[in-house]
Amino acid sequence: MSKIKYIILLLFMSLMVFLIPNTTNAAVDVNRNIYSNNGSMKFTFTGLELDMTHEYEYGFTATAATEVEDWFLITEYTESTAVVDLITTTREIREVINATDTGYITIKDKTTDSIVLEPYGVDLKIPYLRVTNYTVIENGKEFGSGEAETINVGLRNANNSEAYYQYEKITDQNIIDTYKEIKSQNGDMTELESMLTTTVPTDNWSTWEYWNGYSADGLNGHGRPESPISVPDEGLYYLWVSFSGSNIKNIYGYILVDNLGAEASDDNQPNQSNENHNSNDTGTGSQNNVQINGKDNTTATIKLPEAGVSTIIRIILFVTIICTIGLYVKYRKYKGIK
Repeated sequence: MSKIKYIILLLFMSLMVFLIPNTTNAAVDVNRNIYSNNGSMKFTFTGLELDMTHEYEYGFTATAATEVEDWFLITEYTESTAVVDLITTTREIREVINATDTGYITIKDKTTDSIVLEPYGVDLKIPYLRVTNYTVIENGKEFGSGEAETINVGLRNANNSEAYYQYEKITDQNIIDTYKEIKSQNGDMTELESMLTTTVPTDNWSTWEYWNGYSADGLNGHGRPESPISVPDEGLYYLWVSFSGSNIKNIYGYILVDNLGAEASDDNQPNQSNENHNSNDTGTGSQNNVQINGKDNTTATIKLPEAGVSTIIRIILFVTIICTIGLYVKYRKYKGIK
């Protein structure tokens, strides 16, 4: 075999070596379903190649480079999908969710002890409107001290965090109009999420007047920012809430406060969808579970470990083809010259 042919063969072999390690994540997609405001969530991976006669496990880490120490059995999967259920009552999972907004899931074939999915970045942030068990409260609402009489926060309590709040007036008329429409139909206020702000205030925070819950796991806090709730003026407001502590990430959220007054008088009856009654629910079957169904758009902004691979492959393939053509032309031109 001539030197030129050896070079061509080497180029193609190098390309294949590059492609093989990346095929695992190339066609994989993920959907997120948040079913509780305590941070528990499910991720459904599609585009996998699984053997129904095998068992599979997942690892969950704070970085892509962290070695997986704890593996958890996957109980729900098909030949092409796998559901990873991150339950915050499990300490190892809770520690990762408490540490970062982007976690990494690795899937392993337990039967063959081989990796099926390399560390895949997933969004761990709870949408702001779902951090507490309320989406909307009326201005002037009074709270008590018992857990059933207060605002519940699933992922934080007084044992691991301090609680803060502030009000911010909503001036976007599109949000206000959409809010009124949803309210008039006794609809789901989480439909507003894509319209609401994601810019967290940087100052003017006040401490909650009552903040309780001292379980060692740091879950299921409850309390009240103030009672009664009192916004500065008429209108629709964000009641921002914030929870910060040592060695855990800050959590931010908000509740909509309705002080629209006479213009909303026709809709003054309590809206049963305004309170999410599942703040302490860690199950997956309750009809009251707060859910995000379908593809979670918030994960699209995360740079996944294999992001950009397809573009790189195209570039390398293009360069390889050009080099191959060039070498072949050169070979044909000079093959008779000794």
